[in-house]
Amino acid sequence: MKDKIKISIIVGTRPNLIKISPLLRRIKNDEDVEMQFIDTGQHYDYELDEIFINELNLPKPIFLNVGSGTPGKQTGNAIIRIEDEIIKFQPCIIVVIGDTNSTLAGALTASKLHIPVAHIEAGLRSFDMKMPEEINRIVVDHISDILFAPTENSVKNLKHEGIIDEKIFFTWDMSVDVCLENYEIAKNSDILKRLNINNKDFVLVTLHRQENADIKENLCSILDALLEIAKTYCVVFPIHPRTLKNLKAFGIFDIYSKNIDFINPVGYLDFLKLLASASCVVTDSGGVQKEALIIKTPCVTTRTTTEWIETINLGANVIVGTDKEKIIDEVLKRSSKEFHKFMEKIENPYGDGKTSERILKYIKAYFEKNQKY
Repeated sequence: MKDKIKISIIVGTRPNLIKISPLLRRIKNDEDVEMQFIDTGQHYDYELDEIFINELNLPKPIFLNVGSGTPGKQTGNAIIRIEDEIIKFQPCIIVVIGDTNSTLAGALTASKLHIPVAHIEAGLRSFDMKMPEEINRIVVDHISDILFAPTENSVKNLKHEGIIDEKIFFTWDMSVDVCLENYEIAKNSDILKRLNINNKDFVLVTLHRQENADIKENLCSILDALLEIAKTYCVVFPIHPRTLKNLKAFGIFDIYSKNIDFINPVGYLDFLKLLASASCVVTDSGGVQKEALIIKTPCVTTRTTTEWIETINLGANVIVGTDKEKIIDEVLKRSSKEFHKFMEKIENPYGDGKTSERILKYIKAYFEKNQKY
């Protein structure tokens, strides 16, 4: 009888926890695999993480409580704590996802301990080196042994950077798995009733990135646009702890809260219901850009670049930066019935909902070939 493949999976933020959930559930039910699941706590509210863990029926993680801090401090603390757990478990492979500091910390830890690294969402590029996430993506890809690329464009990026074909696996995107597995359940959410809002009568907002949340001028420009939009649509804003903290630190929370409906972060099923029901979503999240396309909600992205270029090429998404007038114009245009008819015709470019199945299959094949366990 052969030994089980020991897999360590490392996340640190709620979006990545959600995205990797189909793989966690698949591994949990696989008799050939023994799993260690680590949540670094980069998003430093365990109660919020626990909402998603319970809602998505995930195994309870080892929570490292790394918390916030400068990029160096956060990444360094994560490496120290991840290393302790990895040495105890002795995995055959470490799996990381995305582009966060926890992704970088997990990959660096594995590399230093000479443990193979598999990177989910490999090859994504915004080509903006001012973004901390872009640096993380590039470093992780170049120290990984298995690169799970979600799009044909991401495969091209990896090859262009000199990564050999044998390391690259085109899997499609796991966000499709997440949406398809959970959307039917999310339809039963009563979040609209609880918030007293109607289908397509509101604009949904998510905002958390450093360049938007930490710079007062940028934050105010986006919020000023939302105030104008609020004259036509209700604006629902599940507020990230980082953004809330800065609104209060800048002394502007009371100014904007009169007309923008700031609400506490919601569970994933409630969020999916909100996203599907919104007339438009304004976001700086990469994951939300994809999810919006998958469930046919128009998207306006408050960034200057995106790694999910397919959303732009298909017209489902538009990049507006922090330009107040562009945000207003695009939200109002994309909230129209005509634009929603256009959205219905767009085909999902990100896969068939079987990405987690492919990833586990490729991991097993890697170990069969290399006899690492």
